Amino acid sequence: MKIKNLFKILLFPFLLFVLFEIFLHAFKPSVYEYSKTLGWEVKKNYKKKFSFVDYYDQTYDGIYETNEYGARQIGDLRADIKILAIGDSFTMDPHTGNETSWFGVLKDGLEKKYKKSFLVSAIGGGGYGTNQQYLFTKKFLKESKLKPDIVILQFCVNDFMNNSYLWETNTENYNQFLRRPFFYQNNHYFYQESLIGKIFRTEFLSKFKTPNYFFLILSIIKQKYFLNEINKNILDNSINITQYLLIKLKNLFKAKNIYAFNCKDTSSYPEIGWISVLDSSGYKVLKNPSSNLKKLSLNEKIFFRDGGHYNELGNKIIGDAILEEITKYKIFN
Repeated sequence: MKIKNLFKILLFPFLLFVLFEIFLHAFKPSVYEYSKTLGWEVKKNYKKKFSFVDYYDQTYDGIYETNEYGARQIGDLRADIKILAIGDSFTMDPHTGNETSWFGVLKDGLEKKYKKSFLVSAIGGGGYGTNQQYLFTKKFLKESKLKPDIVILQFCVNDFMNNSYLWETNTENYNQFLRRPFFYQNNHYFYQESLIGKIFRTEFLSKFKTPNYFFLILSIIKQKYFLNEINKNILDNSINITQYLLIKLKNLFKAKNIYAFNCKDTSSYPEIGWISVLDSSGYKVLKNPSSNLKKLSLNEKIFFRDGGHYNELGNKIIGDAILEEITKYKIFN
């Protein structure tokens, strides 16, 4: 009798869990899949037409597509000039189709201006820090044999936190720090080794979406009521870690034309120093995208549904700003 009652009690939450999973898989499709080493990575040979909704309830369609290496690629492999874009969610999450992404806008602008053909391959992943970008790029270059003429890194100010094991594991960012490899103790594959972390990184659990929402709720609660103050030494060290990883990423390329831009400006420390960190790491820093976005965000409708990423207009502003600034280097004349 007790077993029967226990079964009845457990049956309802189990059915609720199953129905929620079915709903999430049907209506919240992900462009990501499990990766044993990186935690998560973009699906290969993926193609889907999305109906996007932005922050202002405007709708627009777009096709998100990747090739056999997990790159969002636009153009012909026989193109005159090959560009590799590396980024996080502002580059690889489905906020626009490939053609209307910032790198798609940049490609179109370059072709119209210089009457040459361009190939753009965009790689990385939403939530990626520089360490994951470095590891993925190294693998991508080896497998694809791509030799880009130009490299553009889409940096984001949260990379400082994402790159620091001691910082991020003291935040509410559970869905990422429980999965990602950090560069820590001179090891590019250092993971958070709690029991929850080990379970969370299993391929079996990666098939379920409900745990992500559970940790999202937990994150909101921690951010509101239990947020820790990060020691300044940890913040200082995040600059050193980030700079080290940026240099390692840059050294993967023989190309001299290696640029970087930031997707958001901030006055917080250490994020406020992003320009000097990129500059001292050997990148040609493009300042227009973030400054233009900051100005235009006051009056223009540039945000995606989540209020943080960018819709088609926001991506167009980024692509146009890069085009304007990169042409000053006169590399295509």
